[in-house]
Amino acid sequence: MNNITGVLKLHYRDKWSWIYIPAIILFSSFAVNLIVSFLFMNQEDMYTGGITSIVIYVFVAGIMVVGKTFSFAIGMSIRRIDYYIGTAIIGIISSALFTSLIFLFAQLEKVTDGWGTKLHFFHFSYINDGALIEQFTLYLILFLNMFFLGFIISSFARRFGYKGMFIGALVTLLLGSLAIFLLHHFEVWGSIFSWFANHTAVQIAYWLVPLTLLYLLGSYRMLRRAVV
Repeated sequence: MNNITGVLKLHYRDKWSWIYIPAIILFSSFAVNLIVSFLFMNQEDMYTGGITSIVIYVFVAGIMVVGKTFSFAIGMSIRRIDYYIGTAIIGIISSALFTSLIFLFAQLEKVTDGWGTKLHFFHFSYINDGALIEQFTLYLILFLNMFFLGFIISSFARRFGYKGMFIGALVTLLLGSLAIFLLHHFEVWGSIFSWFANHTAVQIAYWLVPLTLLYLLGSYRMLRRAVV
């Protein structure tokens, strides 16, 4: 437990990566969009994808975390399992923090009718149509999935190096291209779009849970044999 606490303290010292930078990215994007919405007041609702910036940042944070801290932690005689658990915990904490922040501002945006300018930066129809607990769950699953997707990529890079990353990226590209070809060849795009249309956003998000668990398992297995 002491080693896990040490890993948490190691991550927490980097407040810029975990708190300040994502806050700057999110609120600077929001400020710009809010100013623009004021310039076009009394017009139609203004929809923006600025919130994706924080989602992408969480993904990037997951990619960077192993490269920034793994070697140092192992050099401080921290066991790999403790590093893994501590890093997973900080990922869960940061995801819960961002989820709470986005959820709160989404409710404020709804109550104020888009901050008085019909701006949709945090609150969107379809995504925020469900009950409050469903909206919170959706964001939490999304952030956890993105962080641990980045985490497994960084763990893979630590385990197999640049050559392994190149081969892995090439295989992923080939498999993705093959999947798209088969979907197009058998004309199943319509069925896929229909499936999405017949499910709520949170129902679709639930399908990310098993993927997130696979990312967690895969990251642990690779970090066990990763070189320092």
